[in-house]
Amino acid sequence: MLRKVLFGALTLLLALCLVGCGAKKDAAGDAKKDDAAPKAEEAAKAPEGSPDKAVLAYAQLYAYGVIEDENMAAAGMTEKDIEKVQDQVLSPIVTAFAQYPLSDESVAEMTGQYVAKLHSAMDIKATVKKDDKENPVVELSATTINQEGAAKVAETNEDLVALGAAYGELEAQGLTEAQLKESPDFQKFALESINKFIDEFPLNPESKLEVPCVAVEGSDGKMHWAPKDPEAVAKFVTGQK
Repeated sequence: MLRKVLFGALTLLLALCLVGCGAKKDAAGDAKKDDAAPKAEEAAKAPEGSPDKAVLAYAQLYAYGVIEDENMAAAGMTEKDIEKVQDQVLSPIVTAFAQYPLSDESVAEMTGQYVAKLHSAMDIKATVKKDDKENPVVELSATTINQEGAAKVAETNEDLVALGAAYGELEAQGLTEAQLKESPDFQKFALESINKFIDEFPLNPESKLEVPCVAVEGSDGKMHWAPKDPEAVAKFVTGQK
């Protein structure tokens, strides 16, 4: 349900390039054809897209589970590729607030706002630092969430305390979880409280990571650039040491 509501509009728009070759039927033409064959084969194996956009795709995926279309294409990812990681990336925020009676629509709205705020606050950028045909290096920069600080904020945040108190009082009055999920007033209050909490997430200073790249075959069957160590990119954008 969550994926359908929040990410149903994500589609992969990849251009299919058809390459045709021809040669004159004479001695010179045959020579050109023979000479062109290795070059054509080399070109066919050359990764499509730029390494910086490909690395940016991985960084965006691991940070908040949503990738801009041009970066998806550069990395050769499909929507199914994204979905495999998306749930893992977004499930912590959903699980964190599962203690409150949020409707499916509220969960989707909350998660969408969370993603939007991360996209803006993190300001992930990627630039090619070493332009190499076999192993280019991309410099990744981002302002990541301070995980330890965020955990402390969660323990003392006034908005979450108020939300918990309101939930407890309504339960004491006899309102069920199902009724609260259908209550526009409670859903509105819950979303406002959670969003205020998310706004208080402390951030680390901007940091950078050099990402060596390798050529890999994408789900589209073509060669694309990818981080040599994807786990390092994941740890970097999630603020892990």
